[in-house]
Amino acid sequence: MEKITYDGMRNFILENELTDSVAITLHPDNFDELVMDYLDHNGNQIERPFEILGIEILQDNSGSVQKSKINILDAVK
Repeated sequence: MEKITYDGMRNFILENELTDSVAITLHPDNFDELVMDYLDHNGNQIERPFEILGIEILQDNSGSVQKSKINILDAVK
């Protein structure tokens, strides 16, 4: 995905049939872009934790997620 958008992330989650047993981590630049797009779609309101369709979206601070890549993690609930 070249640019990670709110609509693109929703489609990715639906197409891959992701459930709340996973979380998504993104490169910090992509995370910031997604948050800004999310705010535009939701009237400048954001939930904590940041979720799309019940999937938590996290910023990668370890440097292991490449820009424009989506990393899926097993979530412990």
